[in-house]
Amino acid sequence: MSKISLLIVEDNPADILLMKEYLSQNRYHTFEFLEVDSLKAALGLVHHYDFDAVLLDLHLPDSSGLATVRKIITALPDTAVIVLTGLQDEETAIQTVRYGAQDYLEKRNLTPVTLSKSIQYAIERKKNMQDKEDLLDDLDLALQRVEMLEDLLPLCIGCKKILAADNTWHSIQEFTGQPSTAKGSILICPLCQADLEKGK
Repeated sequence: MSKISLLIVEDNPADILLMKEYLSQNRYHTFEFLEVDSLKAALGLVHHYDFDAVLLDLHLPDSSGLATVRKIITALPDTAVIVLTGLQDEETAIQTVRYGAQDYLEKRNLTPVTLSKSIQYAIERKKNMQDKEDLLDDLDLALQRVEMLEDLLPLCIGCKKILAADNTWHSIQEFTGQPSTAKGSILICPLCQADLEKGK
């Protein structure tokens, strides 16, 4: 059994008890809970604990609606957030998902299965989103390095071949074994120059 760490932000003790009872029936995961009854208390925990997911009531004594979700997502950017809502809050709940929550659940429709599945799927969605963001960050870094190399290496503006120290032009693959002493600049190789002159 794997462990899932949950922060429950809910001011109704009966709702907390019900959720804990439902999750205790899960055969595949064990859940570790921390419970708080206000946004302020939840924000006070974020630097001391790592949570896999947050079950967040939309209506707390010190905050309500979309502002509550925004503050939690900002404070816990790597944690899956599941919004708990009443029937009258469905439009707000949909907005919270657009903003970055992974799911929302109507309290009156909670069952052991829906609650467990929502938590598992929310954690998986958050992980997939984080993986994509990491890949985009890696790609951005790689593109920055390519741009830096283009600024440093003497490249042909036409075919992107590189001018080596012996004044011969090479593809990137050919060049990898030959260092260049030429200063970085925008150049044009003889073949591209000939093509340009033909086109005149």
